[in-house]
Amino acid sequence: MNKLKIFVLSLFFIVAACSQATRFGPIPASESFKPIVFNPPVPERIELENGMIVYLLEDHELPLINISACIRTGSIYDPPELANLAAMTGGLMRTGGTLHMTADEVDRQMEAMSAQFTVGIGLEQGSASLNVLKEDFEKAIAIFADTLMHPAFEKEQFEITSATTIQGLRQLPDNPQSLAFREYKKLLYAGNPRGVQPSIATVKRIRRENIIAFHGKFFHPNNMLLAVSGDFSRDAMIAQIRKQFGSWPKSADPVPAVAPPQQLQAMKLYHLQKQLSQSTIVLGHFAPPKTHPDYFAFQVLDFIIGSGGFTSRLFSQVRTSQGLAYSVGSYYRADIGYGVFGAYCMTKADTTNRAFSVIMEILENIKKGNIAQQELEWAKGSILNNFIFSFTSSAQIAAQQVSLEYDGLPSDFISTAPDRIRSVTLTDLKRVADTWLNPDRMLVMVVGDKAQLDVQLDAWKWGRVNTISSDILNEK
Repeated sequence: MNKLKIFVLSLFFIVAACSQATRFGPIPASESFKPIVFNPPVPERIELENGMIVYLLEDHELPLINISACIRTGSIYDPPELANLAAMTGGLMRTGGTLHMTADEVDRQMEAMSAQFTVGIGLEQGSASLNVLKEDFEKAIAIFADTLMHPAFEKEQFEITSATTIQGLRQLPDNPQSLAFREYKKLLYAGNPRGVQPSIATVKRIRRENIIAFHGKFFHPNNMLLAVSGDFSRDAMIAQIRKQFGSWPKSADPVPAVAPPQQLQAMKLYHLQKQLSQSTIVLGHFAPPKTHPDYFAFQVLDFIIGSGGFTSRLFSQVRTSQGLAYSVGSYYRADIGYGVFGAYCMTKADTTNRAFSVIMEILENIKKGNIAQQELEWAKGSILNNFIFSFTSSAQIAAQQVSLEYDGLPSDFISTAPDRIRSVTLTDLKRVADTWLNPDRMLVMVVGDKAQLDVQLDAWKWGRVNTISSDILNEK
């Protein structure tokens, strides 16, 4: 029976992969198609008596049921002296057993059902997911609920997690890209909880009691949203969810909001010494939040600048035309209350200044509004394709609806997104570039060997460079 379950799950993923390959296959030039109509099904929203929000979306195509949960928590609530507390809490919830089952028993049960089960806590959100065959759902959701409500945080597993985390931090300086982004985030969010980064010292201070207290503070039904999709009947699923979560008492204390970070007022330059023949450059500033009217236009702008891959400005000019980068691109992440735009480049130490200069020229050129209609149409078409085909399953649709409510966005945010992307014009791009793209107010981080750079940092034309050191290996 177990082999049959594995076969069914494998078949599901193979079919999904083939379906995706077919969708993205080449389209004959002689064929024309009507614009894709994006009209996803709408999950049903239910609120339990204890405040838990549940979204249900039936899909009887395959005998599978998926659950994904969002929990109002995150590492932004870590005390600075205990940085990494949230991440360790999330990891241990999955690996540390429950008050009713040992960690080994949980693993054996999930393996016997061929179920996929994860728990984690990121910067501004906790998450949990379960994917299981319909016939095993009742047993699996009982373990899933027990894990969220009654984790045991077994002492042995806590010690393993602590040691593994410390070992990972010891190894991180050997990865210059990861080190660069760590230090960049620490400085970009300076003075804000989002900038707190773990070190060996902060992990060593974390005790099992701290983890128990963190879970007790944030894990309550009225702090959680659940998306359930797959092969089930509505009434039976509601009864099952009430059975598992209905007795979980709600919290009287709402999770406090964390203020967004502050915009930079001038360019800030930093150098972290690392004796390497390559340099890593990371630069960026804050950008429109997801709730801002400029969100979709800035998304298109970022795609043209560097997140669009081979055809984007950064890739085509810095890497393809001038051969100055091993890897180069941009990114835009929009959250509630703020967004972040940035660019990155991995180059040879002796081309650091040249690569950075080209990046700055590209950004200045974009800020002046030098964008072609062809670039705009390419970016919009690519974003629309990626967007629409990211909603190919009921699980994705239900989970996105949960994310919308978690972020406080309108319920039609996803369904109206394609039209809002299509409506972006060159005038819009020029306006958002002029408003939001500010190369002269970026935070710039360079990790590399000062002696090998093709510029004297003491006299860098971009401004005064601050030399910093990392605290990641501090143990006290």
